[in-house]
Amino acid sequence: MVTSTSGPFAVFGNAAITGAELAIEDLESEFDVDIELSTDDSQLEPGTALERARALVTEGNVDFLTGAVSSSVALRLSGWATDNEVTYFPTGSHSDALTGGECGKYVFRPSASNSMLANSISDGMVEAADEWFLMYSDYTWGQTASTAVKNALEDAGKTVVGREAVPFPSDDYAQYVNRAEASGAPAIGVLIAGLDLRKASNQIIASGLEDRTLAMHQLEDFVFWGMDKDAASILDVAGQVWGPATDGGEEFKERVAEQGEMDPYVRHLLGYISVDQGVRAALRAESTAAPDMREALEGHEVSSPIVDMKGGGEMYWRAGDHQLVQPTYTVTSRPTDEMRDDPYKSWFSVENEFAGDDVARPVEDTGCSL
Repeated sequence: MVTSTSGPFAVFGNAAITGAELAIEDLESEFDVDIELSTDDSQLEPGTALERARALVTEGNVDFLTGAVSSSVALRLSGWATDNEVTYFPTGSHSDALTGGECGKYVFRPSASNSMLANSISDGMVEAADEWFLMYSDYTWGQTASTAVKNALEDAGKTVVGREAVPFPSDDYAQYVNRAEASGAPAIGVLIAGLDLRKASNQIIASGLEDRTLAMHQLEDFVFWGMDKDAASILDVAGQVWGPATDGGEEFKERVAEQGEMDPYVRHLLGYISVDQGVRAALRAESTAAPDMREALEGHEVSSPIVDMKGGGEMYWRAGDHQLVQPTYTVTSRPTDEMRDDPYKSWFSVENEFAGDDVARPVEDTGCSL
């Protein structure tokens, strides 16, 4: 059987594509199949992503889609995939809407939702401070993250003294950092996406606010690798899907590092998971038709190598909303003298691990009506 998958619409270099390529190597060896990987670039624009995804399916004859680092892009592709019966794995999108009110019949999210990450860090935030100021990227990812974190804090009796929606992308976070300082809150939640998180962190340091408690609901190690170690050491608590510090997957991390392009981080694993689970579902179904793959995925308990890569916790595709229920983590910055660069960068340490069922919203609370 020949299975083709569309390329991850990857940003941050070729992380998701590298993960997909490693998955293909393993799957071809395990099952003696030929798998073709086609790639394109969404340019973080929903319209561009839709145009290129449509071409990959209608002209490139791919069997299923994976990718989109932007939640806005993923939501556009999700609607199109559902309408056109195409299986789609939104690799890097965390917006609650994707497994909530805008969930799709043939859309399966391999990453954790914003609520899962917010619930993971809530205990650490509650213990750290009574009052919080939240800054969040003003699009669906940041909006749902802000709501999830605010609800978690207020449910624990804490106070959110202010919330500030910031344009995304942006080069200047100074005015929002100034408002965080003026609020007097001893703790700041920085719910800002991608490389903009690096810009915001640098401006927090420039403003002298690094002594405040800083929390981020979604850590991607790559963001901080572009800073020096002293700057990267400001993080107090963050949620994470996976990273170099998590137990398990050492062989996978070393294989990624050997590619020579980038140290391993979460998008490598998400690229691997998407292709691994898509191909295995097609093989179980003996079909690449979206309804058949849906039947093979819904309720499926994962038993592939990705379980060990994630540290061994239970992983399954929840039938009610197509969320991959999986372990999540909280991490903190290591002291600078303990930040490791060899054989790959590992600047953070895991504080706690959470079972997916303990942090995922109940299906009836998601708004998804599959």
